[in-house]
Amino acid sequence: MIAKAIKGRGFRGVLAYDLGKEQARVIDTNMTGRTPRELAQEFGAVRKLRPGLGKAVLHVSLSAAPGEQLSDAQWTQIAGRYLAGMGLDDNQYLLTRHADTRHEHVHLLVNRVRCDGGVTSDSHDYRRQESIMRAVERDFGLQQLRPSVEAPRRAASRGEIEAGLRTGIASTRQRLQQLCDAAITGCGSFTAFMQRLAAAGVALVPATQRHDSTLAGLSYRLDGVLMKGSDLGRGYSPMGLAKRGVHYDKERDLAAVGHCREHGATGRAGVQNGAAAPGEAGQRRGAGGDPGAAGAGDGGADGRGAPDDAAAGPRRHAPGRAVPAPDRGGDERLAQRGTGGARERPGNRLQQPYAVAAPVPAGRAGGHDDGAARQRIVALAGTCPQAAERAGRAAAGRADPARDRSLEAVRGQMTALGCAQFVVRLVHARDGKEETRQWCGLELLRSLAWLKRMNARGYDVTLRPAGQHGLVLLDGLQQDDLQRLDARGWHSAAVVEVLHGRFQAWIKLSGQRLADALRGQAASRLASDLCRSGSAITVAEFGALAGLTCHASAMAEGQAARYALLQASSGTVAAAAAPCLERMAHLPDLPPPPRLSMPQGAVRKRSSGRAR
Repeated sequence: MIAKAIKGRGFRGVLAYDLGKEQARVIDTNMTGRTPRELAQEFGAVRKLRPGLGKAVLHVSLSAAPGEQLSDAQWTQIAGRYLAGMGLDDNQYLLTRHADTRHEHVHLLVNRVRCDGGVTSDSHDYRRQESIMRAVERDFGLQQLRPSVEAPRRAASRGEIEAGLRTGIASTRQRLQQLCDAAITGCGSFTAFMQRLAAAGVALVPATQRHDSTLAGLSYRLDGVLMKGSDLGRGYSPMGLAKRGVHYDKERDLAAVGHCREHGATGRAGVQNGAAAPGEAGQRRGAGGDPGAAGAGDGGADGRGAPDDAAAGPRRHAPGRAVPAPDRGGDERLAQRGTGGARERPGNRLQQPYAVAAPVPAGRAGGHDDGAARQRIVALAGTCPQAAERAGRAAAGRADPARDRSLEAVRGQMTALGCAQFVVRLVHARDGKEETRQWCGLELLRSLAWLKRMNARGYDVTLRPAGQHGLVLLDGLQQDDLQRLDARGWHSAAVVEVLHGRFQAWIKLSGQRLADALRGQAASRLASDLCRSGSAITVAEFGALAGLTCHASAMAEGQAARYALLQASSGTVAAAAAPCLERMAHLPDLPPPPRLSMPQGAVRKRSSGRAR
């Protein structure tokens, strides 16, 4: 049983959703109204008793596991248990049952303002609702979920997830978890664990008993941010490490503990108790701006249970600190930072603008890329033959620059195509919402952070050259098809593997612009020559952008989504193209080119709405 709670400001919209669904029905309420309008007026009359409360709406979705079936009476009992446990039994509520998903669920709409004008406290509400759900599972014989406090690894908060999607940078907690997991692999002693983390730039700060040097607690410092083991999860405390094979022996590891304590005392002060450092605070708060009613909770105690202080009055921002603006501005600043932060001036545009863009520099001051740190950990573990040499170079200050593989793939693909302008299309894999942009190469690279964010939200990103060009795109190729193309002189300018064993090949017919009819005829003949029984080779207009995930293709093939890999980027004109075009030029009439198919393997509907 999962409880997902959202706090919002308006009752009318939530009522329209709860009551407007097909086959939706009210199974319990203490209200007299029957329509969304009547219920909204009834809720609003009580809400007026506390006009200063910003978020008076509590909308809770209670979901059973797939296959579990509950009667209306049982759902009513469960909702009553939730209301009583959260202190909402004297509040207005409406319980609605929906039947639009495979799993059974109900929606509980509650007014946080009581009829006496008081406001029900929401302090530690996520932690309390999780305890209620675990008790409901036990008492009703439902599938038992493990409490979040017992999980070895603490899940990322909503703010961390949104910041990661927005910036492409993991939070300090996520980076520490990844580095510690890599250091724990094959590690049997605390000393070895300390050495591996030290090679990655992570300092351990142990807490020991004075009388017998027993390890009582453990904290981790990365980039001046100090976080307790409990902030990372139970698996990162001394007891959790012991369960994972990292054992502490007082006699063997006493010197390592002393070394950690000495360096911990003289190091940077950091931030105590996992509080946010100046550079970390924005990540933990999440996206700028008021999210309104957004913000789902899954019943886990993830630190989001702080009380709502809206009843005490409007929030005040510190003097001199501007309210952060949401949405696109941050992405643009990030993109400028990733390409050097310089603004493009009219006189500085190059013929090949995307050839001068560089990856985000190495080190935590840049993109927070810990790839080199993980390589040093693997080298100390002795599991990679070449890692020791790389670790030595890194320790000597000669580490290779951190690689943004997506940026490298996009740059390589654009260079191979050799076009000045590109049309970039974003299509949501599920609902078909579409958005199109036309950029030069440099603008595309500067927008890569935004494209990554949209790709993580379920949008497929494809591109094609703008205007007339000399390229054709074949989709649905297999490895032997590529070999047959090479054998016949049709060498690919760029090859992208969109799924395991499925490729898209850009064939460059000419370095000059060609008429669309001529390109279409050449592509049709080329595809028909390759077609065999059971093949699915098609001529496509848009091709996958390398370095991003292909959602729709994976859904159509029943495979897990994976990144589109740039397998080849020679950029050469096919040797067989010139003779083929010469023969076609002497034909009296050219039939119309075939209709270009979509490269993602699915028919999508168009939407006039903009992607958000």
